[in-house]
Amino acid sequence: MRVTKTDFIHYLNCPKSFWVLKRQPDQYPPGDFSLFLQKITREGFEVEECVRSFFKNSGRDVTFQKVFETSDGLYARADVIERSASGEKILYEVKSSTSVKTDQSANHLKDACFQKICAERAGENIDRVFIVHLNASYKRDGPIEPEKLLTFIDVTEQVVDLERETALEIDQALVLSRKEFIDRDGCPCLYKSRGNQCDTFRIFNPRVPRHSIYSIPRLSAKLRNEFVSRGIFDLRDVPDDCDLSEGQLLVVQSAKRGKPIINVSEIRSFLSKIEFPVYFFDFETYASAVPLIDGASPHRQFPVQYSLHVLEANEVLVHRDFLEREARLPLELIERMQDDIGPEGSVVSWHASFEKTRNRELAVDFPHKAAFLDTLNARMVDLEDVFKSSYVDIEFDGSTSIKKVLPILCPELKYDDLDVQDGTSAMEAWQRMVSAESDEAESIAQALLRYCERDTLAMVEIYRFLAAL
Repeated sequence: MRVTKTDFIHYLNCPKSFWVLKRQPDQYPPGDFSLFLQKITREGFEVEECVRSFFKNSGRDVTFQKVFETSDGLYARADVIERSASGEKILYEVKSSTSVKTDQSANHLKDACFQKICAERAGENIDRVFIVHLNASYKRDGPIEPEKLLTFIDVTEQVVDLERETALEIDQALVLSRKEFIDRDGCPCLYKSRGNQCDTFRIFNPRVPRHSIYSIPRLSAKLRNEFVSRGIFDLRDVPDDCDLSEGQLLVVQSAKRGKPIINVSEIRSFLSKIEFPVYFFDFETYASAVPLIDGASPHRQFPVQYSLHVLEANEVLVHRDFLEREARLPLELIERMQDDIGPEGSVVSWHASFEKTRNRELAVDFPHKAAFLDTLNARMVDLEDVFKSSYVDIEFDGSTSIKKVLPILCPELKYDDLDVQDGTSAMEAWQRMVSAESDEAESIAQALLRYCERDTLAMVEIYRFLAAL
């Protein structure tokens, strides 16, 4: 049974989920390799190509993608192995991030430590270890310059400090991978927030209800651990006197009552501050690890399209939009916004901090447009705010995302009839469009326009739903 670096990281996150993947892969939930993970994988290859260019131009003695295998099942493919002029063996672990990560979701030191241990157990002594990541301050200007884009961090000491612990964990993973049966009652992810739980959570925890303590937004680890230790998972069993914030308590109350908690007076007050004409506005952005366009930095998001529904006081609704068809900073997009958004009326977005941040960044890129963009931000209203305390429904499952709210309030308006259905697929589609032949590019463009239009139409219908209350 082979155990790779990816398997090992999986083991660290949840040993039981790792076991299902290795021993019963047909039972592992399908679709776990999401568009987001595909994007990360593709970006990893792009960064590796930059690393190859760096070393090839340096004239140093290196080997790319060297494979190490051990008789007990460990398998590693090292990004770069260098033999220095002094005879040292140096291992380079390449990452598409802009820093060395050591958090729960990604621990680059553990990754590198696994590679070192596997290489040495296969007979290759490693003297030093480096993490190669992207330079966050690099700004593209012409062809990519690998020596400026890449940052090399010597992590040898940190990896050596982790080696004893990691070696023990590796051996435990190997032993587990050979077991034919394991206890299927619960998994360690019971103590984690929903976003950090394993893909097989339902397999090991079937008694946890759909709306559970994991639906409580931003629940502290201390309180979550207390609930788990007391066997409290159903929201209806959460004590009334527990230390929850107002927003968290409303989610619990909605579950207990089996209906939404609605404060009509607060909603009326919120809507009364919206001025006509109302501009329902949404950006779609593009970001990549290796900057695609001049002026962009690693992972810098820049708008490539917007949708705008304009609602007049007499209920007349007009739609406008813009899609950037070339890989360039969005000056034309801003100019079209100036044409489409009048000087009066509220600008309504969902999770408006995203649009505001993009506007502030664009104001730095184009100082002569800063006054317009600053004024736009001053006029912006966040429709999501209503669903934090004024309209709380357990059917949103503790979320205020428009993708959770829309199906409950406006079930007739969906995304599943669209070719592009979320922000990540929109990014991927836009990148394909700018390099595609004309016919294919136009087809992708229309799919992008339909998706972005659906986002602002969703806001219009949710606004109308609230107004009808």
